[in-house]
Amino acid sequence: MKPNDRFSFLKNNRVSQDTSSLVQCYLPIIGQEALSLYLYAITFWDGGQREHLFSHILNHLNFGMPTLLQSFKILSALDLLTLYQKGESYELQLHSPLSSQEFLSHSVYSRLLEKKIGDTAVASMKQAPSEGEELSVSLSQVFPNLTEEVTPTESKIKMKNDFDLEHFQRLMARDGLRFENEQADVLELFAIADEKKWTWFETYQLAKATAVAQVISVKRMREKIAQKQVSSDFSPKEMTIIREAKNKTPLEFLAEIKQTRKGNIIQSERELLHQMASLGLLDEVINIVLLLTFNKVDSANVNEKYAMKVANDYAYQKIRTAEDAVLRIRERQQKGQEEQKNKASSTKTNVPKWSNPEYKNQTSEETRLELERKKQEMLARLEEGGGD
Repeated sequence: MKPNDRFSFLKNNRVSQDTSSLVQCYLPIIGQEALSLYLYAITFWDGGQREHLFSHILNHLNFGMPTLLQSFKILSALDLLTLYQKGESYELQLHSPLSSQEFLSHSVYSRLLEKKIGDTAVASMKQAPSEGEELSVSLSQVFPNLTEEVTPTESKIKMKNDFDLEHFQRLMARDGLRFENEQADVLELFAIADEKKWTWFETYQLAKATAVAQVISVKRMREKIAQKQVSSDFSPKEMTIIREAKNKTPLEFLAEIKQTRKGNIIQSERELLHQMASLGLLDEVINIVLLLTFNKVDSANVNEKYAMKVANDYAYQKIRTAEDAVLRIRERQQKGQEEQKNKASSTKTNVPKWSNPEYKNQTSEETRLELERKKQEMLARLEEGGGD
C-alpha cells in the first residue's frame, strides 16, 4: 500500500455513527490514531460512488504512512473494518462497533479493556441485571406458522474474536483446574487459539495436559506448541530413556527411581518438581533432568541444587523434548571427554626432555659450535679465577 494507491468504500455498507461505545470501550484499546481513521471512514463513506487516494486520509488526519498501516491493522483486528485488495486498488468494508454491553460481555475484549483502565472501572460500566421476572415472547407465539429449529441460545450470532470462556471454565471446574492470573491467562489462551486456528475445546485439551498442580500454565502450553521433531541416531539405551520420559509424569518417574533406591518421595522433592515446571519445562524434559541428577549422585534423594542448575540451563537453552535433553547430555559428555584428553596431552613435567628415551637432539651444527665456544670461554674464566 502506497499513498497514491486508490480505494473505494463498499456499496450498501453504511454503519451507525453512534460513537458512545467507541469512546467508552474501544478508544482505550485502539488509541487515538485508529479511532480517528474509523471516524474518518464512517464520515466520508459515499457508498462506493468513486475512488479516493490514501494520501487524502494522510493529509486530513496528518498521518504518516506507517501510522496509517498500523491503524488499519488495529481496526481490522478489532473487527471494525475489512480491507480488500483488488489488483492495484483497495476496497474498504466498515463494520458497526459492538454496543457497550456486548463489548463488556466479550470474553477477550473486556479483558483487554481491563488491562487498560482497570477491573473496577470496567465493572462500573456493566449493566446491572434486573431483579424482576423476564417476560419473554418467542417468535412462534407471534408468528404461529414459523417453525423454530434452534433454541434462542443457539441462534445467537457468534462474535468475531470471541473465546468461549464459559464452556472453557465449565470444564476447568469439572477437572479442578484454575487460573494463575485470569486476566492475563485468558488473553494468552485466546492468542494461542487464534494463532493455531483452534476451537476453545482444542485449546482446553492442551491447557489441561500442561497444567502444573491444577494451575493452567500458558508458558508450558507455548513450549509444547514450539516442540519440533528431533531426528538423530539414538542408541537403544537412549531410546528407552526417551520413551520412558515421554510416558510418565515427573511424579511417577521419580517414584520409580526412588523405589530402586529403597526411598520415598519427600515434600521438598515435590516442591522441586513444581519449581522446574514453573520454569516452563515440560514433563518429559523434567524426567531427563531427574535421571541425570540421580546418575551424578549415589543417593536415595534428589540433589535439588544440582537439579535446579540443570533445569535453569535447559529452560534457557529452550530444551523442549526428551530428545533435545538427551542430545544435550551427549554433547556435554563429548565435550568433557575432549577437554580431559587435551588436558592430559598438555600436562607439563619437570623431567628434562633429554631424559625421554625417544628424545632426539635436533640442534644444528652451527648452534652446537657456538655453544661449545661459550662453554670453553666460561671454563677459561673459571681457571683464571682459581689461579688468583
